[in-house]
Amino acid sequence: MDIKHQIIEELEDVSSDVLTEVLDFLQFLKLKQDQSRLEELKDIAESKEILANLESEGTVSWSTLQAEIN
Repeated sequence: MDIKHQIIEELEDVSSDVLTEVLDFLQFLKLKQDQSRLEELKDIAESKEILANLESEGTVSWSTLQAEIN
């Protein structure tokens, strides 16, 4: 028996209060997963933007950067 069927079987024997809590927790987990995916997509977009800037503007050597700072 797969995990989905095990969960369904367990749910058949619990009270409405427990079902409400389970539903709330499941919705929380889905939201958390969606937020995690969104953060990953933002990180990817930011990385692509940085790479595009590097390709168009190039890079600066460490010694040049130090000279500009001092």
